Amino acid sequence: MTRTSKIRRLPPELREQLHSMLDAGVPLEKITAHLTSLGADVSRSGLGRYKQQVDKVAARMRESRQMAEVLMDRMGADAATGKGGAALIQMLTTLTTDYMVRRIDNPDTEMEVDDLRALSRAIKERAQAARATQDYDVKLREQIKLETVQVVESSAREAGLSAATINAIKSKILGVSNG
Repeated sequence: MTRTSKIRRLPPELREQLHSMLDAGVPLEKITAHLTSLGADVSRSGLGRYKQQVDKVAARMRESRQMAEVLMDRMGADAATGKGGAALIQMLTTLTTDYMVRRIDNPDTEMEVDDLRALSRAIKERAQAARATQDYDVKLREQIKLETVQVVESSAREAGLSAATINAIKSKILGVSNG
């Protein structure tokens, strides 16, 4: 097993500064000088190797985001609607990103096909379950609305309301057109 680099052993505050500087495109020489001035024992070559690893992980994260989008496209538009769909997309993105980030220590490791297949299957099953729940909720609401209309009609007739008044109640309060 390889030894942990000096960069990875930096305190979290310094690593945050390092990442901010890398994101801002600051040259490695300036980053090295800055970290050295703060007491860190780092070299330009060590920073260069670390930056290459970070760049590989960033590229893989972009790939994982694209992979998530492709999977969502294959599952269909219905799977990606509403709050459940947004949560599903976020879950897929998080899972694939986490998978990629775990490989930061070994950036040359390729994603296993079986892992990808298992991830896709889990997300697809989750999307199907979400869709089934959504369909059930819609049917349940329709059933409740139908029963409510029947109770209102029955109660209104018993109270002696006219057909026009009953229809107005159904239309304006319950949102049901006469038909």
